[in-house]
Amino acid sequence: MTQSNKGFQLPNISTLAGTSLHNYYQVLKGKPVESPYYSKIAITALIIALASPFRWHEKLRFAGKLKKFQFAQPPLFILGHWRSGTTHLHNVLCQDPQAAYVTTFHSLFPHHLSHKWLFKNFMRAVMPDKRPSDNVRLSVDFPQEDEFALGNLHPFCYYHFFHFPKLYAEYYRKYVRFEGADEKMMASWQKHYVQLIQKAHINTGGQHAILKNPVNTARIPQLMQLFPQARFIHIYRNPIVVYLSTKKFFLSLMPTLQFQEITEQEICHMILDVYEWMYRAFFEDKSLIPANQFLEIPFENFENQALEQMELLYQKFALANWPQAREAMQNYLEAQAHYKKNTYTISRSELEAVQKRWDFTLKAWNYTLPPGLNIVEKAATP
Repeated sequence: MTQSNKGFQLPNISTLAGTSLHNYYQVLKGKPVESPYYSKIAITALIIALASPFRWHEKLRFAGKLKKFQFAQPPLFILGHWRSGTTHLHNVLCQDPQAAYVTTFHSLFPHHLSHKWLFKNFMRAVMPDKRPSDNVRLSVDFPQEDEFALGNLHPFCYYHFFHFPKLYAEYYRKYVRFEGADEKMMASWQKHYVQLIQKAHINTGGQHAILKNPVNTARIPQLMQLFPQARFIHIYRNPIVVYLSTKKFFLSLMPTLQFQEITEQEICHMILDVYEWMYRAFFEDKSLIPANQFLEIPFENFENQALEQMELLYQKFALANWPQAREAMQNYLEAQAHYKKNTYTISRSELEAVQKRWDFTLKAWNYTLPPGLNIVEKAATP
């Protein structure tokens, strides 16, 4: 896929640079790596090898801390498809001084928290300062999706589809819905997830964990088994906007992560499939969450009344520290006041595909065509 990615260029290194050689081998084993990416594979392997002594030291240093760690409060999971407002919600919630979260640095170097002086500077040197498609600021210390971290901890991770996008359906079945997973695999996934959250607490010093991971929208049974008292907030948005925003996001991001080529049309198919699978699973499973542990908000309400929505969340989940959290959140929101949103154009064929495939969410949330949407006759047909 040839894609202009001006303003968001990553060096010839994979986001797997923070993993172990064993995990790197497991992720790549038997996969269709294409020749344009051989150098990226090799350079990443070299970085992993050079960083291995630091990983061993970290394992020894954190072993005792993780064994003794006790959660003061159950985590709060943010659910919702990509481009539904999950990042904005995550960033606002993490303004609370008592919040614990996986940082961008932690997500890419989960084995190297003891050596931030070295690896953070490396990240700062190679990381862009804005996210593709929407110009949201990036920083090594900002909150980040924990699925990236899980991909650096073990091979049972859906985000490996970014490296091998044509295998997205297989990764979804295996690592989102855990079809065919044996006890050993599930035990490994659970162990790494718990330890990741524990290290997020230790790294940020927060008392309650705020975790954002769109993939978790279809993992409710597994999360409830792992954390029966966990709280969940689901944010949803007009599906037509979500489709277009996700498409733009993936077209910008995929070339920086992939090890195999994928066409725009294939990306459109992938978005249509995964959204439908994810939300059919969500509607089926959300009743597993007790009512007092679940809150659901439309993006538009959060966008227009963020502090009111956050106060409602703090009251519902009996979270402490609201006055201090409110001040920090308000300061953050005021700093974001000049953020400029994208405008969108959609082909009639794409619009019809979204309306047909995602009709069940359009009806459930009472969405119609978003205002200002430009509909054209021809574009990539999903």
